[in-house]
Amino acid sequence: MSNSEEEEIARDYICFGNPDCTVIVVDATCLERNLNLVFQTMEITNNIVICVNLLDEAKKKKIHIDLEKLSDELGVPVVGTTARKKKTLNHLMHTISQVCTR
Repeated sequence: MSNSEEEEIARDYICFGNPDCTVIVVDATCLERNLNLVFQTMEITNNIVICVNLLDEAKKKKIHIDLEKLSDELGVPVVGTTARKKKTLNHLMHTISQVCTR
């Protein structure tokens, strides 16, 4: 259920625009708050990649996220990123490419 015009546009595109992949960016420091969006998107499409961003900030707060376990539990690829580190963004792009070509 969309709460704003932006959310409605995004939902309509995911439903009717036939995207190859939808990347859901969530905040590692408050992951539980963002999981609602993940579950709502999973009801619409299964071609998703979850990008857990701000892992550096989570580490500072002593928050550990088991990305592999989260991926296993949700059944979709989960990639951790720190936006300032190109290596993590390259891994995200590679994962998106894999989802788009399956």
